[in-house]
Amino acid sequence: VNGARAGDHLFLHYSGHGSQQQDKDGDEMDGKDETLVPVDFQKSGMLSDDELRRLLVRDLPKGCRLTAIFDCCHSGTALDLPYRVLARNGDLLDVQKKPAHKMPQPCAGDVVMLSGCMDNQTSADAGVGLAGNTRPAGAMTTAFKLVVGKKPSASYHDVLIQMRQFLQKQGFTQVPQLSSEHFLKLSDCFMPEAQPAPSLPAAPTRPPVRKALTVGINYYTLVAGHGQLAGCINDSETMVGILRDTFGFQENEICRLRDDRSSMMPTKANILASLRWLTAGAQPGDELFFHYSGHGGQQQDTDGDEESGKDSTLIPCDFQSAGMIVDDELYEHVVEPLPKGVRMWVMMDCCHSGTALDLPFKVVVGPDGRSMSISRTRVRRGAPPESKAEVLMISGCKDNQTSADVAGMGAAKSAGAMTTAFRHCINQSISCEDLLLKMRDFLRRNRYAQVPQMSSEQYVQLDAPFAAYVAQPHNSRDLPAPAPPPRGASPAPRPMQAQSPPPHAATSPLPPGSPMMTAAAAPASPARRNRRDRRLAPCA
Repeated sequence: VNGARAGDHLFLHYSGHGSQQQDKDGDEMDGKDETLVPVDFQKSGMLSDDELRRLLVRDLPKGCRLTAIFDCCHSGTALDLPYRVLARNGDLLDVQKKPAHKMPQPCAGDVVMLSGCMDNQTSADAGVGLAGNTRPAGAMTTAFKLVVGKKPSASYHDVLIQMRQFLQKQGFTQVPQLSSEHFLKLSDCFMPEAQPAPSLPAAPTRPPVRKALTVGINYYTLVAGHGQLAGCINDSETMVGILRDTFGFQENEICRLRDDRSSMMPTKANILASLRWLTAGAQPGDELFFHYSGHGGQQQDTDGDEESGKDSTLIPCDFQSAGMIVDDELYEHVVEPLPKGVRMWVMMDCCHSGTALDLPFKVVVGPDGRSMSISRTRVRRGAPPESKAEVLMISGCKDNQTSADVAGMGAAKSAGAMTTAFRHCINQSISCEDLLLKMRDFLRRNRYAQVPQMSSEQYVQLDAPFAAYVAQPHNSRDLPAPAPPPRGASPAPRPMQAQSPPPHAATSPLPPGSPMMTAAAAPASPARRNRRDRRLAPCA
């Protein structure tokens, strides 16, 4: 690593004894440091993982890649790297991050380690004949040579899974481990030289634009105390302020639907028309934002794409006549049309909203409340093709939970608990992981059982800022990516479509000339913990 600089690729292979010794600085969850055993260990001692990290990792510069292959016992965390890849249900892999209090001093360089076994396992020597070996060799090194030799461009996912499958088939119990200094996109090539040049988004035909849609529904058509909510329109107003102050949206880039204005009514048709406006003509560089505050529900899954057997739904103000909006329909309108190079944030403050967009990646917080992993759901038959856009969603609760409509928590007016937590925690620099953890902690301290969820269309880079999210590649030897092109000064265009009413700046997509109410309808009396679910009473 001496003299390493951006663009270098360093490769370290170790095959020999590995061991463990007592952890002295309290950075190991199992209380043991992993060690390499040099030939003079009886005289000079062993090399601990802390020493290895200091020698190999700590001072590695940004843009430099170190690949480490450790074929030895007790080697799972031999470099104390923050991220590790966990297997789940066969060929599904999760990326897990260490808890913050166990994190080592961060390194700017890109480090990837493939080790022969878990910390509590031993690695085996393999005899002559395994996979064509003419001499004895390590089982792990043999498996790595076999997989990469067959396909030099094999992905992280394929290298790890195929090595494990090979060793298991040959009767070995050791389980190879994959860990990294930065977040890994598991579909990238293990060897960066084999990574094909990234396909660039289609060249935009105009400057990038920004569009935002916020929907707040208090259900004033329902009987007070039987389905009315008090805080959803307030949530929408709160979100407009956050869009301006934190995300940098302009007033004329924000479309609003709310059921206290006759020209902004959040009917099913108007919500779907507004979503079409939001995503219509999206091009690389565009930034989109969708916020919904209102009732959420569930209904029977009719196409077999839900493990729970239930589709999540949004409930428009005219649900009794027009029906609900199911998650499949939302994905079709919100995510599917987006090309590569588009960023979208989605905030769902409603019940049963954990998987309200059916996004394939989910952030999972460990039982300790601090460690995190990214879990990929199995691709289901008949599911729509995944978009290549960056889509991040925070939802108010799990699919089997309700979200609260509350008064208090420092707010002068009724509001959604999740939107309130987001308002208290969001800033321009907070990372995705810190935002989720702080929101959960805020609600827990205020005695709310709902647990906000984060999901995404691509692997989410947990250490990236949420409000300025850009996933940085960590699998290339290139210098840092250039800054994105400047945004266009002109506001987002409002397309005119014959089949649906056109949205107009800062209002809902209703026909031109609709009367605008001069005062909001009288709000219902605030209910302390009014659930935002689908059990609604008939209209008065």
